[in-house]
Amino acid sequence: MAIHTCGDAQCAHGNEPLTAASHAVANASLSPGRRDFLKDSLAAGAGLLGLSALAGCASMITADVPADTLLINGRIATLDGRKSVASALAIRGEKIAAVGSMAELAHLQGPNTRVIDLAGRTVVPGLNDAHTHFIRGGLTYSMEVRWDGLPSLADGLRMLREQARRTPSPHWVQVIGGWTWAQFAEKRFPTLDEINAATGDTPAMVMHLYDRAWVNRAGLKVLGWNKDTPNPFGGVIERDASGNPTGLLAATVGLVALVGAWLKIPRLSEEDQAISTRHFMREHNRLGITSVIDAGGGGQNYPDNYQAIAKLAADDQLTLRIGYTLFAQAGGRELENYQKWSKLVKLGQGNDYFRMIGAGEYIVWAAGDVTNFDKDPAVIPPVMEGQLTAVAKFIAGERWPFRMHASFDYTAQRILGVLEQVNREVPLQGLRWGLDHCETIQPKTLERVAALGGSINIQNRMSTDGEAFVKRYGDKVAADAPPIARIRAMGIPLAAGTDANRANTYNPWVGVHWLITGRTLGGAKLNGAHNLLDRHEALRLYTSGGAWVSSEEARKGTLEAGKLADLVVLSADYFSIPEDAIKELEALLTVVGGKVVYGAGPYAKLSPAAPPMAQDWLPIRSFGQYYKRSGMEPPKFGAAAATHQHPLIISDSGSWGMECPCSF
Repeated sequence: MAIHTCGDAQCAHGNEPLTAASHAVANASLSPGRRDFLKDSLAAGAGLLGLSALAGCASMITADVPADTLLINGRIATLDGRKSVASALAIRGEKIAAVGSMAELAHLQGPNTRVIDLAGRTVVPGLNDAHTHFIRGGLTYSMEVRWDGLPSLADGLRMLREQARRTPSPHWVQVIGGWTWAQFAEKRFPTLDEINAATGDTPAMVMHLYDRAWVNRAGLKVLGWNKDTPNPFGGVIERDASGNPTGLLAATVGLVALVGAWLKIPRLSEEDQAISTRHFMREHNRLGITSVIDAGGGGQNYPDNYQAIAKLAADDQLTLRIGYTLFAQAGGRELENYQKWSKLVKLGQGNDYFRMIGAGEYIVWAAGDVTNFDKDPAVIPPVMEGQLTAVAKFIAGERWPFRMHASFDYTAQRILGVLEQVNREVPLQGLRWGLDHCETIQPKTLERVAALGGSINIQNRMSTDGEAFVKRYGDKVAADAPPIARIRAMGIPLAAGTDANRANTYNPWVGVHWLITGRTLGGAKLNGAHNLLDRHEALRLYTSGGAWVSSEEARKGTLEAGKLADLVVLSADYFSIPEDAIKELEALLTVVGGKVVYGAGPYAKLSPAAPPMAQDWLPIRSFGQYYKRSGMEPPKFGAAAATHQHPLIISDSGSWGMECPCSF
């Protein structure tokens, strides 16, 4: 197992690595359990060394300073360019000190080093969601009934019924995106009759992606909608024969109508919104996410709506690294937004946990297209070019990276027409600008992106809305939506994200599954075989891909010496489990900056406690996680033991220290 624990100057074997021969006599005094642990670890480690491209050439920084933590006996996929696999990893402070074999890293164990036995489990870099809406989602996460991953509509209606009974006035029962009808066994939407029956007199809203929302009878009364209520901008209120609203609100262009209705629902206090955000971070950590790029959102004004997350950052309570971009808030006055914000915050302002990284995903509202594949694409107004020219010149002049929402090729073409003109006056090279989504982007358009030094950031919206896409655009178009193979072949930088947590689920493993299989949550095979990725490359888009977008590829995204110690021990071997099981992966241990932020199963005792939640009625108490098909909660252990003067070995059979530094 290559561990040496002796700190006594009188130790006969000094600093030599632990081997079976050198400790044969001492091992005789070990209890059977500990002796078996060492034998098993030695055997497993020897097997892993045969797989490791790092064996004999460990990557390390300081050779002789003891590590704070040693992970041993694992399958550590570094995701570097060589597909290296190691059996051990050392952490010192917030960074990785060394990666290699257990024999190579044994000298980094000191008297206070914590040793974590991985028991052959797979370790990967912490996942990085390169396009999500975490900051906004965190504020209301604890109030939402989540249908993410739920296998049946019957279960969803039961959840509504239970939550309606406990929700006090003036609060609502809310299911706000992240699910699709195709994931249900029933293969259909809920009906208004079913929602009304389940929720009764408690106001309720159920939103499907950015496609439509159902408001129950009690909610219609609270909103004051009647036959005289006009259709909101970007939406249509369904009406009965008498002209009265039925409760169905359908989006026609973009997301404005749905978001506008949702913003009328009462919120929690600022303090409770901060606690809600902490729970959302913990849920991300449970899924192995250690970094996100927050794409802003409508109604997410800076700095007002960033106060909760900024305070958590100032109080060192973030367990997730957040790079955020600023999303224009006032249609037609976007330039004013960015001129104002440039005086309030500078590019890169913050730290490794909370940092401003640019502008987007909307820098001009007129350039946006639909987020709803069930509707006809919107017509971009002619004022877009003038508005985007002014904003793009200003942002490029500030040297801010920027990202732009472009689901469809015609949107990308219009945007590029402006950027090509801007580039002649204010060069875009080196800005790491790019287009996001890009489901129907065409080869000639990609050539224009490449010529301007742009990048592409794709999301797995086809996982949840693929059935609507193929119905409208056909199999041939869907097979290349987006054209992953062509993007990669052209050498255009590529990253992946979820677009959570309204337009899609926040579970990144659903996105990884889609990259590998091309299948929706409903089981439809859409992506062509030429666009499918192997498991290594798919995971790199969710790790080093996101690190590139935020200009942090030298600091995170792979498990290499000198990089931030952000990693996850997975619940199963990602590289060998059946493809459909990838969607069910989660973390047994998540580490951010060398600190354990989440632990379950054999590592539960290392996990910090979940944040408190004062209100008993909040849905997070019962329905706040991505659905777990096993239905089993991880075993719970007592609080972590106090720091011991000798190494602490953490394994499946429990945690134990050494009676004497030279006891074996």
